[in-house]
Amino acid sequence: MTKIITLYNHKGGVSKTTTTYHLAYAFAEAMGMKVLVVDADPQCNLTELCLSRIIDALDVKEEEGETTTLPGSSVKDALWPRLEGERANVDVDGIVLTQFDEELPLFIFRGDIGLSEAEDRLSYAYSQRMTSDMHQKRTYVAVNDMLRRLGALHGFDVILVDVGPSAAALTRSFFLACDRFLVPVAPDRFNYQAIGSLSHILNKWITEHMQVVPDFQKLSLNVPTRAPVLRGIVMQRFQRHKGVAKAGFKVWIDRVRQRAVEELIPSLITASGAEGVAKHCLTEPLCAEIHDFASLAPMMLSNSKPVWRLTKEDTEWQGHVWEQRSAAMVEFRDRFFALAKLAIE
Repeated sequence: MTKIITLYNHKGGVSKTTTTYHLAYAFAEAMGMKVLVVDADPQCNLTELCLSRIIDALDVKEEEGETTTLPGSSVKDALWPRLEGERANVDVDGIVLTQFDEELPLFIFRGDIGLSEAEDRLSYAYSQRMTSDMHQKRTYVAVNDMLRRLGALHGFDVILVDVGPSAAALTRSFFLACDRFLVPVAPDRFNYQAIGSLSHILNKWITEHMQVVPDFQKLSLNVPTRAPVLRGIVMQRFQRHKGVAKAGFKVWIDRVRQRAVEELIPSLITASGAEGVAKHCLTEPLCAEIHDFASLAPMMLSNSKPVWRLTKEDTEWQGHVWEQRSAAMVEFRDRFFALAKLAIE
């Protein structure tokens, strides 16, 4: 059965999209899994990252006066007929996915700036979920139903969903459709604050959703029946000295960890029971530490590869510089492979 996973934090700038991208490769490379990434963020950063080479080629044609379009279906393309009431559910057979790596079973269900227009419809469906309005009930379950049937149709082992840094209806719909989630954070005071507000947001989302599950099941609607399970907090975007986080970052790493223990984890257990939090999180909520990519970041972006797949030819680094950077690449690979294993087990 397909496992649906998201990385969610309503605080932006935490490398959520970059980590989703690297996790997709980790699942495919380390575990031999067939992976779909879903760009449910109207900013479309994941689409740009996965399809950068295709986009570059299309941009050349645009410069030559040719009108071009991105390959495959967008999430908005698929959802819109359902949201408009033209269909009872999403036509998953009509969704065209794009493979973004020729060597690995990695596919993208691309984003669309216009997906933000779905906010009002999904918000209204949420407000009407307890009424007898069948149209709104079908809209409420549309995202979950679409992802579940899409995963089964194509035999995906994992679906990774990239949601926007918001607490609005679109993000809520995709979050509630997931089986499990990771919380990416950076070690600073604003992410410390975000853990506190995230505790309230997720508690409210889960509690209110679980209230309607029995009613939707009676109507044979494909509703998520369990709350997403927290698999851990991913600490990112910090600098190290001699292999450990610098003091200025360490203080916030410790504070974020403590706030997760005192607020986030108890709020999730209150909303969904002990099964809403992975057991390892009860003793250590930080499941991975991914330090700053530094000079590897622009190389990753310009070559459209995860950092550990960069070559000498890609970077043009030589000698001691290459030895240093290649050692860092191996470390990042091992960290992402371990994170993928923890997320899926």
